[in-house]
Amino acid sequence: MQKEPKSYGRLALGAFFIVAAAVVILANISLSYTEPEPGGSGEYLVERVVDGDTVVCASLGKVRLLGIDTPERGEKGFYEARDRLARLVGGRWVTLHFDEELFDRYGRVLGYPVVDGVEVCPLLVAEGLAEPYFIPPNERFRERILTAATGR
Repeated sequence: MQKEPKSYGRLALGAFFIVAAAVVILANISLSYTEPEPGGSGEYLVERVVDGDTVVCASLGKVRLLGIDTPERGEKGFYEARDRLARLVGGRWVTLHFDEELFDRYGRVLGYPVVDGVEVCPLLVAEGLAEPYFIPPNERFRERILTAATGR
């Protein structure tokens, strides 16, 4: 009895669907990128949390959270602030709102994150994990953060 030849048509069809799915996924990722503009906002994927006030977003790189300051590595409260921020935004899509200046002196994007309707910076302040910290002219969210500070 002779063996049936392998079906290269099925193999080609499977490869076609894999390539098509990859194209759709990559198109959706590239379409989701919004160039930061002063006073604007956009949706970004948080790939990693660096510390309590810095994250890494896909297509943006490092983002320094506006209006707050958290303990540095080696200081009391560092791990608590970092871990809380990771639970809030790690691996999630966030809306980043921008102020007048888009970058700090280290080249990080400056943004104010909101996830599932929760404003992250005032929450960290209200929970005692961050302190209000403003560098003019970026004070767009000052009142929200100061209100959170007075409520604790």
